[in-house]
Amino acid sequence: MKVRRPRLQQVVVLGGAAIATTLAFAKPSLGKRMVIDDFQMAQQTPFAFEGAPLGGPRAPTRGPAPAQAGGAIAAIGQGALVIDADSGTLVRLDDQLAATASLAIGPGAAQLVYDPITQRAFVADRAGDRVVVVAVAGKKLTRVGAWKTPAEPFGVALSPDGGSLLVTTVADRALVALSTADGKEQWRHALASEPRGVAISTDGKEALVGYLTTGTVERIALGDARHAGRHVALQGPSPGTRGAFVDPSQPREVGQPFARNAFAVRFIGNDLAIRENTGSYGGGFTPPIEHRLAFLGPAEGGVTAQVGARIAIHQPQAMAWDGKTDRLYVAGYGSDDLLTVDSASQASAALLVTAPIGKPGTVCGPQGLAVSDDGSVLVWCGVSRKVARVHAGPGALSGLALSGELTKSRLSPIAHRGLELFRAANDARLSNRGALACASCHPEGKDDGLSWRIEGHVLQTPLLSGRIVGTHPYKWDGGDPNLQASLSSTMRRLGGTGLAPDDVKALSAFLEAQPAPRHPTRDRAAVARGKHLFDGELGCTSCHDGAVLTDRTSHDFGHEFGAAQLKKIDTPSLIGLASSAPYYHDGSAATLPALLRDNASVHGMSETAQLTDPQIADLVAYLETL
Repeated sequence: MKVRRPRLQQVVVLGGAAIATTLAFAKPSLGKRMVIDDFQMAQQTPFAFEGAPLGGPRAPTRGPAPAQAGGAIAAIGQGALVIDADSGTLVRLDDQLAATASLAIGPGAAQLVYDPITQRAFVADRAGDRVVVVAVAGKKLTRVGAWKTPAEPFGVALSPDGGSLLVTTVADRALVALSTADGKEQWRHALASEPRGVAISTDGKEALVGYLTTGTVERIALGDARHAGRHVALQGPSPGTRGAFVDPSQPREVGQPFARNAFAVRFIGNDLAIRENTGSYGGGFTPPIEHRLAFLGPAEGGVTAQVGARIAIHQPQAMAWDGKTDRLYVAGYGSDDLLTVDSASQASAALLVTAPIGKPGTVCGPQGLAVSDDGSVLVWCGVSRKVARVHAGPGALSGLALSGELTKSRLSPIAHRGLELFRAANDARLSNRGALACASCHPEGKDDGLSWRIEGHVLQTPLLSGRIVGTHPYKWDGGDPNLQASLSSTMRRLGGTGLAPDDVKALSAFLEAQPAPRHPTRDRAAVARGKHLFDGELGCTSCHDGAVLTDRTSHDFGHEFGAAQLKKIDTPSLIGLASSAPYYHDGSAATLPALLRDNASVHGMSETAQLTDPQIADLVAYLETL
């Protein structure tokens, strides 16, 4: 049957979006140690489409401006503007990559966009719940405004006419449009959990939002007053094929892929969209995670055209598109390398080069990409806090230039060493053949929202940020007495050779320094009523009390869960509960209401099933503020 090729609107998504620049799929570990076939690992393809490219027959005549999707770095001529999330400092660089000015924004600051027409930058102050407006005059930076947003702004994108700024907010799960004239909110759209990057199409009629845990990207109509959104599931390998996840509830050979960790999305030429997405850790197959790009076309008849591409770089978190050359650039945060796709929005799209950023042994941690006027690629190395400039050519990168260290880390030296280890890929000490990094399953120190079969048990990936200090013992069965023992046992299970004691201490220091996730804004009266239930008649504080909301004890609930379940379960901390779905050790409660209505595998914890709907709503409101 002849299938009509739809009009293309390509999107690239990193971590899962219309073109997903990093899309990771994995399956749960089925044995005590992860086993990876050496030959298949060695044969991993640097870049390969899993179907015909969606692009057009020729080079695009136009495409979105760079400011129609945000990032950690923006090109200004051959210079740059970069935001360092670690220190929260905005830095202006000249064409020689020398810093000419800096401005404090706030620790954790996320993305920025630069408008060359007004010569203003808009920076998401993640901790300050605001967008900071900065005038960029020559070599100077001057703050000229600050606009209030819902809790925890992250992604930013500027409309084609420059009149509106779209902002995603993580804690409050909202997309807001702000007027660039006065910062007033124009409209708001509710988002799913853990939203990150946002991009606007060339014509300004559609926005794309990426998520860390939904396995989807959301396409939002900007051309009508409703701003309706539609989630598009990111496709992965077919069940039973190399790279597919295994559903722990199904027989061993039944697989199901899951997409995770979409940090960035972007529209490119010929109306094509791309999304980057990474997934969770696993084991027992090769490789346990596949990083992928997802290329999405427009929705026609309710169906979105989609094709995936496998990529060899690890944890892609940043991308850029050069409209002059139609080249797509994607950087591997865990592997310190750059992938370049030539003719990216065309049917002839193909790999140009995958190569390391910098010299062997150097640390980068790329978290931002931009294209200079001369076609060179600017790379924000978030871990080393430097900017690199490279030229991509067939088979190689050339002309490397590197700035000095632009900011000072807020982390102690030992914790910063732990950061390097946490995101490090291709390190056989951490996992078999270095296929997994800690950040593979714990992006930003959080979790992938999935449950896996681990050593015969169905266990969910735990949230780490804010839940480390004072919550020992560790693991769901409470089997590891301290953090260093827990990290070492995890590395052994993943097939790694293990870190030296000093490195384990460094990794521990980094995890202990991670702040708790922000909680969403909730009605104060409802929170107070929920707290009264929690502290009073339900007796929740008998196990979840104190500063870290855990009694640090394992409990036997007196139920026969079967061979795949634990006999005793360690009491988890409730810190950051709003960010840690699904719930219970096995992830059997998809939401907090499901947990409170006793719709999961664990029973007898409290008499919440008798609560009324308003009481459940109040209790959920309180729990989400922990």
